[in-house]
Amino acid sequence: MNIEEVRDYCLAKPFVTEDMPFGDGYVTFRIAGKIFCCLPLTKGQLVQLKWNPDEFDEVVETHAYVHQAWHWHKRHMIQFNFDEYPVPDGVVRRLLDRSYSYVYGRLPKKIKSQLEP
Repeated sequence: MNIEEVRDYCLAKPFVTEDMPFGDGYVTFRIAGKIFCCLPLTKGQLVQLKWNPDEFDEVVETHAYVHQAWHWHKRHMIQFNFDEYPVPDGVVRRLLDRSYSYVYGRLPKKIKSQLEP
């Protein structure tokens, strides 16, 4: 995968919006206003994902190309860079899915009921 494919994958998920709150070089993907994925375009092919802090150590130890995301709160964001490592497509999708599910799962019931038809 590459950054464009990550963007398309994120936007294909239900209830996802895209914006650039930090300027032209930084794209975020949100569910009900909550960020689950960030693409800092000025940093190359970097993908940053919201992560369950209880699973932080596991994902970093399991995947050598996954690290704590720079400039974000420790243990709550991970990152990987397509420019540095050939991250398998299936792993990218699983990481994106887990990030999306984590953020969606933490939404209040009232917000979820407003999203669901």
